[in-house]
Amino acid sequence: MPIYPDKVNRIARKASHTGKLDRPDAQATAVSFECGSFVRFEIAESEGTIRLAYRTNGCGFLIAAADVLAEYLTGTALSELHGLADEELTMLVESRIGLTYPSEREQCLAVVLEGVHAAFADLRENRVAAGSSNAAIICTCFSVSEEAIEKCIADHSPKTIEEVTAVCRAGGGCGSCRMLIGEMLDAPHML
Repeated sequence: MPIYPDKVNRIARKASHTGKLDRPDAQATAVSFECGSFVRFEIAESEGTIRLAYRTNGCGFLIAAADVLAEYLTGTALSELHGLADEELTMLVESRIGLTYPSEREQCLAVVLEGVHAAFADLRENRVAAGSSNAAIICTCFSVSEEAIEKCIADHSPKTIEEVTAVCRAGGGCGSCRMLIGEMLDAPHML
């Protein structure tokens, strides 16, 4: 008799995104203090598209959640992520494995979500550090400075945040900078 439900068992046995990436741009580890398992995600980004890999000592439920999310996110453009909301990611995992996580296994999914968020936070921090100049970075997902956005607005006269994004990518990732870009668009400009 299997320990895990059939679909969880199948995903865990055929996990396809385990291992290490050759040159990760970001990495993070999350730990469940409830059971002592960990998951370590690595992200490689190339031309705005990401790849994920993970390692874990976790159970089948943890492996299934990590593999489903790595599969879903790999090949996705950073501009399509829009914040990675826990509710959406939970619904995705649960729909792919065909069940709601049992209450005694919710920490397995929680540690995976924590690890994914931490890896993307590390990617943003690394981008900011790589572009470290004295210019204020407004869009940390794409390391776009305030100066670059102001130049975009002056040179291209965009009317919407989406038009700014189309020109310089600012606002095309997690979305946390969109309010600032909107304020910059609304500010009076010197001619």
